[in-house]
Amino acid sequence: MLDEAAVSGAYEEDPDATVDLLADLARATDPALRAAARRLAVRLLVPPARAGETERRGSSRLATVAGDGLDLDLDATLERSLEHRPIRAEDLRWRGWRSPGRAIVLLVDASGSVAGKPLTTAVTTAGALAAGLRTDDELAVVAFWSRAVLLRHLHSPAPASAVLDALLDLRGGSTTDLALGLRTALAQATAARVPHADVIVLTDGAWNEGEDPAPVAGASGPARVHTLVTVDDDEARISCARLAAAGGGRSVPLFKPSDAPAAVRAVLR
Repeated sequence: MLDEAAVSGAYEEDPDATVDLLADLARATDPALRAAARRLAVRLLVPPARAGETERRGSSRLATVAGDGLDLDLDATLERSLEHRPIRAEDLRWRGWRSPGRAIVLLVDASGSVAGKPLTTAVTTAGALAAGLRTDDELAVVAFWSRAVLLRHLHSPAPASAVLDALLDLRGGSTTDLALGLRTALAQATAARVPHADVIVLTDGAWNEGEDPAPVAGASGPARVHTLVTVDDDEARISCARLAAAGGGRSVPLFKPSDAPAAVRAVLR
């Protein structure tokens, strides 16, 4: 049995330990317990956005929008009215300030044991990204070890929160081919329908198979490559900073799963 109220209360007190517990329960043998733990993980990690919460900071442009705006876009409204007579309220088009959509590809290191803190950090990071998406944003998730596995396609019609299930089912491998994972993530970024693409690599910066990933990041084109550093040591910081610098992105520490939302905001600001 899962007492959802008790677990929700524990999450307020100690989010890291509670998500660790939910990640364990989400892999339980009992199917009912497993399903309940996954539902609760989505509810805690991907809460419904409040009004205005997902408005992105940064550069905006004047665009035609379906919702409220500054002025009525007469041409766009007349074009819509040709399809429906009489014109309906939802056919009105307005001019308003709008930030462009963004494509985000999360690349997760699944080498070694995908359990405990690495799994919790990956799930929490994916939850933070899913919670911050707007309707015109795109999200892909790739896991890598000696292989690279696409867990969510950039154009998937499924809810972004569904990727938590894929991560909780993940079983990785022993070796780490970071360059292969990065190529797979950049292939997704290339398929973006929106003008801005970011690849966020959740890694300790180490690799023991394949080629040097820095030149791959350096050939990322218009996409930026960021790193979230999961290990608190100098070697990891230097390696991750080198990778992010090659990809024109930022390198930010992520030592505790509960720091994932702040780390995501820091690289995407």
